[in-house]
Parts: sequence; C-alpha cells; structure tokens
Amino acid sequence: MTVVKTVKAPEQFLVQMNGDYNPPFDEVQVTVAGALAAGQVLESASAVVDASSTAVFGILAEDKPAGSAWVRVMTRGNPSTVNRKELVYGDADPDTIDALLEAKGIVVVNV
Repeated sequence: MTVVKTVKAPEQFLVQMNGDYNPPFDEVQVTVAGALAAGQVLESASAVVDASSTAVFGILAEDKPAGSAWVRVMTRGNPSTVNRKELVYGDADPDTIDALLEAKGIVVVNV
C-alpha cells in the first residue's frame, strides 16, 4: 500500500528575498528542549522569544524535533520580507520583535 505523507515546505514564512537565496540562513545547533515549528522566532540558540526578550537571533527555517538539533535559521536579511501571519512569537509583543528583526534586515509584512 502506498503511504502518502503531507510535507510542509520550509520557509513558508518567507515572502521575498533580495539577492542570493542561501546567505541569510545559517545551520545552527538549537538546544531548546521542545519541538519547534518553522517560523518560530528565536531569542538565541537556546531560547524562543518571550515577553522579556530584548534581542532576536533569527527565525527557524525548518521544523525542529524535540531535543537539541542542527537546523537552518534565518539570522539576517539582505533585505528579506517575511509574513507575520506565519511567524510564532509566543507571548512576546510582535511589534517589539518585528523591530528587532528589521534591525537584522528582515522586514515583517502583513501586519
């Protein structure tokens, strides 16, 4: 019997990228304990953004399984635009996090 698997394409949050595709992504060992979906905004490689975040590390470009894992993270733009509706902010203020992303060249649209 054939097995059909639904696969979510990575970078669903990405709207437009100016220039080369690969430069804004880094492969990073993310040590957040739980599983995270693509589009999760990270404060660091070991923490997701929350209400007290004053820095942004990047956006997960692919789903991360539970435990520590090497994954692609969008750590800068060139400039690039991302869809706010696809990002995961947790309990952080989206406007504050969007400003921190914009400082990295990642512009959030569809606010």
